Amino acid sequence: MISNRQMEYLLAIARTGNITKAAQLLHISQPSLSNQIISLEKQLGIPLLERRRKRVYLTDAGQYFATQSQKILTQSQNLEHAMNEFSQIKRGSLRLGLLPILCSLHLPEAIASFQKEYPRILLNLTVDGSRHLMEKLLDDSLDAIIAILEKTDLQDDITAIPLKTSPIYAAIHESHPLAAQQWVTTQQLLHESLIISGDSFVLQHIILESMNASRILPEHSHKCNQIEASLALVDKNMGITFCSKEVASYYRFSHIVLRPFTPPITRNIYMAYRKQLNYFPLLKAFVQYIEKFIHIVSVG
Repeated sequence: MISNRQMEYLLAIARTGNITKAAQLLHISQPSLSNQIISLEKQLGIPLLERRRKRVYLTDAGQYFATQSQKILTQSQNLEHAMNEFSQIKRGSLRLGLLPILCSLHLPEAIASFQKEYPRILLNLTVDGSRHLMEKLLDDSLDAIIAILEKTDLQDDITAIPLKTSPIYAAIHESHPLAAQQWVTTQQLLHESLIISGDSFVLQHIILESMNASRILPEHSHKCNQIEASLALVDKNMGITFCSKEVASYYRFSHIVLRPFTPPITRNIYMAYRKQLNYFPLLKAFVQYIEKFIHIVSVG
């Protein structure tokens, strides 16, 4: 196999037109360089150099070898440079999956801050329900997700870092009879009009599972996959939906009150990924950055 060193030797001779000068340029002895070229010619089975009037010239084969060698060495240098940039997190891309409630979690601020610190990193964002995000993580369509996960989602090949645990509240219009209570139960939702999201959203699944555990099936429900729209419907007294206090505070609808459940129902938000961070320095940097950012926001 032809080595980079052999290619560099022939290129030095091509530049100087003299084996002695090439040897000096390469900091090796002239006999050593000559022997290396002879060995290369034997390996290839064709002369690469010819000597005329104390100068060394490339044969046609030698010229072709030199031209291709320069391309290969340049590509090799470019590849090494690119790998150094990847290892130093100066370039690369990340495919991230985020919850639709990303604003109330301060994720836009976190991601914008990360992008500012690593301006040459390309971020590809997908906003979707937690179930769809998990599916995309499992089929390697995403590198990391921030999603509401349940215990059944925490598989052995997934690393899940807890970011936030919050109680789930019933969001109720201020004129609704349940708004006068200190808390609500899932049994009280049986005859209510519920505003729930589709199957890809885990939070509503948690509520429905809690109702099913009490053998309660809601009699009427609206489907809405946008939390802001769901809260807007509640604000117009169109039904009851569910969210965290952070989400309700972010959107601030004036006619909505929140009531906790008894017994309490909680949601758990995780940052999850499958790849080993030691082999993916960019992903590692993002994970550490988000952990730190969420901690600062929570403390603040």
